[in-house]
Amino acid sequence: MVFSLIVLNAPWQGQAAQSAYRCAQALLAAGHALRQVFFYGDGALALVPGVTAADQPDLDRAWRELATRHGIPILACTTAAERRGIPVDGSAGGAARPGTLGQLMLALGDSERVLTFAD
Repeated sequence: MVFSLIVLNAPWQGQAAQSAYRCAQALLAAGHALRQVFFYGDGALALVPGVTAADQPDLDRAWRELATRHGIPILACTTAAERRGIPVDGSAGGAARPGTLGQLMLALGDSERVLTFAD
């Protein structure tokens, strides 16, 4: 089955960002495919290197490794990121590539299931 994930909250706003990562791991381990992971609104903050507290998992690094290992597109809404001062052009070394709502819609059309993570 093909899934797409949408993350709407920053790491300090609850468990949504971390739950999305754990869900992605479980889906891949079960043999499912991830079409795309899209970070929108404050969710884009989960992809800023070093933004998580020292006692929390480094979600940016974790997503980057997962994306590299499995070839999953990790996109952050360009407008949402810019409004929050997040570079998505690769200059910060983060996991995210710039994304648009159009790209999200295309991925949703290719997906059999869509899971949204928000607190």
